[in-house]
Amino acid sequence: MFTQTFTVESSALNLLKEKEKGIITQFRKNDELLLKKLIAMGIMPGLSVTIEQRFPSFVINMNGTRLAIDRNLARAIYVRRTR
Repeated sequence: MFTQTFTVESSALNLLKEKEKGIITQFRKNDELLLKKLIAMGIMPGLSVTIEQRFPSFVINMNGTRLAIDRNLARAIYVRRTR
């Protein structure tokens, strides 16, 4: 029935380990400026994301596009972990 393994566990992006994958489910909604920044960077709910690096900044890969984001942005992005 399901061809892809997934979990219902959701967490902030900054809690994922390197090489872990997830699907963006939502953003922290209490900071409108931060939301505009995420959207301007092309970070949208529904996109698949992989953590490539955690330090000194978070480097994420979204469908072949690599972005460096700071810890504050990573904490504002919520993902559902996938395998």
